[in-house]
Amino acid sequence: MDNPHTAATKFAADFGAMEYALKRMPKYRRKNRAIAEADWDAFARDLGQEFFDHVVESGVAKTLIGEPPRRLLADMQWDPPNPVPLSNVLQLIVNGVCRVRNSYFHGEKFTGGPAGQWERDAKLIEEAHAVLKEAQKFAFSQPESVVGSD
Repeated sequence: MDNPHTAATKFAADFGAMEYALKRMPKYRRKNRAIAEADWDAFARDLGQEFFDHVVESGVAKTLIGEPPRRLLADMQWDPPNPVPLSNVLQLIVNGVCRVRNSYFHGEKFTGGPAGQWERDAKLIEEAHAVLKEAQKFAFSQPESVVGSD
């Protein structure tokens, strides 16, 4: 296996660039906030079911969709205990791509765990990055771009 931190760094850079772009478009900036935050929910909704179907058909995110990442709660338990496969574009972007980014940035990737966890962490980062790149292509290359005018 290649160094997964290299792949994670590339994913983080592309995620940051996308977040930077989204925050600068009023359509994708969270409303009623004192600070600028990307509205990933709105972006995902605009990508739509067609994008989710494309990702499923392409096979670039089998683990991310089929065995999605969980989140660590304040009681140090992982939620949900038994995650179900992601079934729509909002879940794919928010509970998939964004959650992988958050887990990596907040230190929950490549820390050990049960056998196979290191490989799973690397796979989730690889797949989240693939989905992010597909979302960028999809959003910015459509005749009437998802990220078009407000």
